[in-house]
Amino acid sequence: MKAIAKFFLRARHWQVVLLFFVAPTIAGIAGMERIPTQIRSWHDFGLTGFLFLGVMAFSMFFFPAWFWSMGSFLGSIVKPALKLKARFFRFVLVYPFVYMFIFFPFFFLRPAPVPAAVIVPLNLFGMFCLLYIFYFVSKNLVLAETGEPASFSEYAGLFLLFCFFPIGVWVIQPRINRLYEERTSS
Repeated sequence: MKAIAKFFLRARHWQVVLLFFVAPTIAGIAGMERIPTQIRSWHDFGLTGFLFLGVMAFSMFFFPAWFWSMGSFLGSIVKPALKLKARFFRFVLVYPFVYMFIFFPFFFLRPAPVPAAVIVPLNLFGMFCLLYIFYFVSKNLVLAETGEPASFSEYAGLFLLFCFFPIGVWVIQPRINRLYEERTSS
């Protein structure tokens, strides 16, 4: 895991965009016509459908790995008095990833539809997890750079940059690179 963290902390912004945005988009476009609109069993998928799912799952692994790398690194360099609790951060990183792999087969390959009372809360919690990840990393980035307590107005811009993912990477990743270079060169 250290090699993955080191890769993401040293990666340039264009590499992150290529890995998270361009590669899945190309795979999605290429695989869209090969996956049937109605899936009743795994047999309906075919080899190309499974290949498409494999590429998408592989690229989806890197998304939480990137945030884990940033959150763990930034949390380790923030002053102890300012540290945010990392245990919940780790949980919210894992939940959407695990939920994605459970959601697809359980909800789409069942003969009877799953009630909205089950799907909606699980999806809403997944969205909350994503927003918490953005909060944790953006606040830790400001805390690591300034070394002082930060109000929401000080890290709201970074939070929004995470929400506008492909654009935000061009601003956020160089700041991560700079902090990582400062820590490893000293």
